[in-house]
Amino acid sequence: MEGQPYRESGQPYGAQEPYGGAPGYTPPPGYGPPPGYGPPRRGGGLGTAAMILGILSPFLLFLCGIGVLTAIIGLILGIIAVVRNANRGRAWVGVALSALTIVLAAAASIWFFSNFGECMNAPTQEAAQRCVEERLGGPAAPR
Repeated sequence: MEGQPYRESGQPYGAQEPYGGAPGYTPPPGYGPPPGYGPPRRGGGLGTAAMILGILSPFLLFLCGIGVLTAIIGLILGIIAVVRNANRGRAWVGVALSALTIVLAAAASIWFFSNFGECMNAPTQEAAQRCVEERLGGPAAPR
């Protein structure tokens, strides 16, 4: 093969260059994720759960009285989310709404027992019912 011309790389013309480009060439680095999109944060569900429980708590307080329990759980989850720095905005909303529900429950309990506390000590259920009806201003029906 003396009559074949050779390139500077020492390979005959028509031979394919090795994969990867010219010698000494390094490809540019990758671009990576777009700004604002990093690896997913862990614990973001705590803030969301605190917010959902905080939103539901006032309604559940007046519907069936279980709102105090959901407010306490929402308050705890919200504080944990704030400490872990996970979804802080939603966590603060959950903490505020849960605390508001607890304050409303305390105020409603104080009002109820200050107005109807004496009725709870009535000797019979009928006497207690009459006492409550009188306090509410409704007609106490004779029995």
